[in-house]
Amino acid sequence: MSNLLRLQVVSFISRIIAMFSGIFQSLIIVNLLSVKEFGLIGLVTSIAGIAGITQHLGLASSSTKEISSAKSSKDVIHIVLASLSIRFLITFPVAIILYFFAPQIAAYYQNPDLIFPLKVFAAVTVIQAFQSIFNSVISGTHRFKELFTYQVVISFVSVLIYVPLIYKYRLDGFFYSLVIFNLVQTLVLGYLAFKDIGLRFEFPTKTEFFSLVKNLLKISLAIYFVKILFTAWQEIPVAVLGKQYSLELLALFTFAFNFSSKLMSISDSVTDVNLPVYSKKFEDKDFFEHFSQNFNVLFHFIFFVGISASYWAKEILQVADLMIYKVGAVLSLELSKNIYERYQEALILFLPLILSIVFYSYLNILKSSIFVPLEKLRKMMISYLLLIFGSFLTYLICINLLPGLISMSIALAVGSFIAFVYAAYFIYITYGTNIFSLKKIYFSILSIFVGYSAIYFSDMGLIEKSLIYLTYFIFLTFIFKVNVIKLILKR
Repeated sequence: MSNLLRLQVVSFISRIIAMFSGIFQSLIIVNLLSVKEFGLIGLVTSIAGIAGITQHLGLASSSTKEISSAKSSKDVIHIVLASLSIRFLITFPVAIILYFFAPQIAAYYQNPDLIFPLKVFAAVTVIQAFQSIFNSVISGTHRFKELFTYQVVISFVSVLIYVPLIYKYRLDGFFYSLVIFNLVQTLVLGYLAFKDIGLRFEFPTKTEFFSLVKNLLKISLAIYFVKILFTAWQEIPVAVLGKQYSLELLALFTFAFNFSSKLMSISDSVTDVNLPVYSKKFEDKDFFEHFSQNFNVLFHFIFFVGISASYWAKEILQVADLMIYKVGAVLSLELSKNIYERYQEALILFLPLILSIVFYSYLNILKSSIFVPLEKLRKMMISYLLLIFGSFLTYLICINLLPGLISMSIALAVGSFIAFVYAAYFIYITYGTNIFSLKKIYFSILSIFVGYSAIYFSDMGLIEKSLIYLTYFIFLTFIFKVNVIKLILKR
């Protein structure tokens, strides 16, 4: 299992490089576009995301699981064809509806500028339909080196596509880039998926096809259900706030949520490895012992990185401003140092939104490591229902006490915490493995207080702030006996 952690580390490194590339790209986009334009992108992305969840069907995960146990290249091809057949039965109707109902959706939001972007997303929906299936072929055949290399390279390709087009065409350039980038992604993934196994498309017999469809849908429908809930949890808040607040205020929430969501790259890097690996390891006698050790490292590492990002958010934005200004000067781009100035009001949202991603990340890891490999699908669905209803009920309570943007941010954090606690409790009572001990709870409370101090004492100097952070790090290392870097290197 030490090989598993090494793969997770390599996966994480590739994801973190891609993440920083994505942050750099996002900050340039934010700099080039007005707050109103960025708010429009957030709104249309949310609407398209809600429509797009219907095409997911959980096929990426179920395909990965099936491909992991495939005995030949022929079997892999059959699984891909069956998966794509199911996917496009849903994708084409969704794309058609999104394209032809764009004017009505724009009228609902009283914003005709939504029509063109929604039609673009209709085309992108079709292009993206291939990507997750091709990705499943690469991960399911355990070609992790190729997958990790792709993740890094494609992140830089994204910058090279988006930045010039947005610089030249502004808002329209974003949507031109969206189409071009997704075409590139699909073609590259297709090449990587089939370059070793070939493109010998021998269609399965009718009996084989329906047998494959049955096996795929057995797990995929449950994963599809939780994917719908997760996408709703992620996208509906923006759509709800979009009806209540101006695009300028909506941009603050979108900016903070996008910043926080970058943290999900850690759990995503883990799930890339865990699903195919744990699907073969679940019969091992020491399965839960090794999983618990692995999760212990991930728990502290994700929390520490999240709190650090929240604590230093102000400085991160200021440094990003300076870096982008310098890069712009080198590339002869007219970029100003005003990201922090325009979005500093969003800083108060960072801590609760980052916490929402932290606790969801744990749930995401449990999904790929426990729920899917052991086929505990009902418990997985209950966890995600709690994610939605916990967030919804918390928002109804908070909206009467706090401003809307803060209420929504806190609601998402509470909802993800409730979902994770339920999942941890299920694992404890079913398998006797405690993944959320008192020590982890105390560590979490201390970390949240440290993150909150940066908000409450927002005007403190860099020296005072550094001393508080150093004290936190000392507590982490010597009191809680957690040294994440050492644990990873040791493994």
